[in-house]
Amino acid sequence: MEDSFVDLLHSLTNDKVDTVRLAELSDLDAERLDGFAVTWQDFSPDRRHSLLKDLGSLSNEKIELTFEAINRLALDDSDPAVRQQAIENLWESEDPALVGSLINLLNDDPVPEVRGAAGKAFGVYVFIAETRELEPGIQLRLEEALLLAARSDVNDEVRDLCLRSLGYSSRPEVPALIEEAYAAQDEFRVASALRAMARSANASWGEHVMAHLHDGSPIIRLEAVRAAGEIDLHEGIPDLIELLEDVDVSIRGAAMWSLGQIGGSRASEALNSLAEQEMDEIEQATLHDAIDNLAFGEGALDLFSVDQDDPLDPLD
Repeated sequence: MEDSFVDLLHSLTNDKVDTVRLAELSDLDAERLDGFAVTWQDFSPDRRHSLLKDLGSLSNEKIELTFEAINRLALDDSDPAVRQQAIENLWESEDPALVGSLINLLNDDPVPEVRGAAGKAFGVYVFIAETRELEPGIQLRLEEALLLAARSDVNDEVRDLCLRSLGYSSRPEVPALIEEAYAAQDEFRVASALRAMARSANASWGEHVMAHLHDGSPIIRLEAVRAAGEIDLHEGIPDLIELLEDVDVSIRGAAMWSLGQIGGSRASEALNSLAEQEMDEIEQATLHDAIDNLAFGEGALDLFSVDQDDPLDPLD
């Protein structure tokens, strides 16, 4: 290893390391990863966790950087907070080779937060399996693991995070699991059911979604608003227009985006009318994004006078 990298490893024992230097940990080859692994073991659990958080933030800011090798190393860490952070940092990974490690964590990790993070991380793989291509054996393994956890994990939140990932799946067992969560007297469970409905993109859930567009819980209301757009709920347009004035900024933004997804003259009129009102920069950017999306879907970009150079604020 070159002296500069050895010097970086020594400097990592400090709590603050310059971002430029942290970037040197991107895309480590085998030799440098081995050297990093030795130093890693000397860090306290808190230091390992904080370093992973820093690397996660840095990779989100600079998409050309990848710290996947370090995050994979941390999946086997003795500290649960480190394992959880490593999974969360790997949210963009589509590497099928990661599935086995995630299944082991989902099945066997003693800490529910870690199991939940693994269940949540599987969403991207289920989506790939349904929309593109994933080796059938891998798809079966991950779906079976998610179904088992969604039915039987001792922790409610773990079950519901797995259900959210299964929302993308066309497996025949999934609708019954969604109905079970939807019928529960629990805010997070109902919200998870609505998230799964949204991900199914199945219009048959329309009545369930409509029932919660004005729910007293902001969490449930937000998920219902998002689901309305994903399942193309045209009958929900009047409600979504009302929700453009919701007290919750996240719900207002979600209503904008859902109207842009559904489209039609009423949605178009409402969004363009809203564009004439004063609002902060974040909401304005979300509105512009929604109008652009609506126009793109209807092939009518020339009908709108929105500045398309404004930055966008994508909803979660």
